[in-house]
Amino acid sequence: MPPSNIATAADYADAMMIARRAKNVLFFLLLIMLLLQIGTFFVARMTDYVLPANPSMADSISITPTTHPTAAPSTQPLASLRDKALAPAFLRYLTALIDFLGIVFILVLGVVLLLIIKIMLVGRLIGVAQVTSAFVWCVFLGILLFPWQAFLQNTDFTGDFKLPGVLYTWPELVHPTLGAKFSTADLYQSILRWARFVGWPVVALILLLMIQAKSSRGLRAALGESELEGHDDMTIPQ
Repeated sequence: MPPSNIATAADYADAMMIARRAKNVLFFLLLIMLLLQIGTFFVARMTDYVLPANPSMADSISITPTTHPTAAPSTQPLASLRDKALAPAFLRYLTALIDFLGIVFILVLGVVLLLIIKIMLVGRLIGVAQVTSAFVWCVFLGILLFPWQAFLQNTDFTGDFKLPGVLYTWPELVHPTLGAKFSTADLYQSILRWARFVGWPVVALILLLMIQAKSSRGLRAALGESELEGHDDMTIPQ
């Protein structure tokens, strides 16, 4: 092979390696965002740090120090109340950060996959079908992740029903009847709520794992680290 062709092939390989590292980082960041979202829901669902099980309980605790100003045990409810006041503030910012970074990361991941496809097409490399499939699924996942309920100004959930995105917003999480503390008395509504807060994020996780698997398989074939069926070696541009 002429030296110029060797240098060209090496340059293509370097570009693919850089794009693969960026893709892997974005994949792990998106994975963390989705896991944090599911975890935030279970914190709000299973504990009283976000929504108290009995709102009057917080009032009775706040009155205790005034009725017994000299009692030593009163400092313990105050510390507990302070912790419960800090947790919603932290989770509120965390939810907003997950919404923002989730959209940013999925958009950048789509651009990186499109860049990889372009490099593979110009270099006439095999494995482009797998990466193209991953890009299509990435676009679909981006549409699913987008918080349409916030974009459509449906944060109060009192109007007509609108399909939400996988990434929920803070007002949706703390809604008194449709939020994390939803009632399980109505089976139909309970199924909808569990699907909203857990089911669809799990579907998004599965799609993300599929995107990572498809793109990694195509990149390994293009870099000569593995072979696809029907191809014996990597095509190198002449």
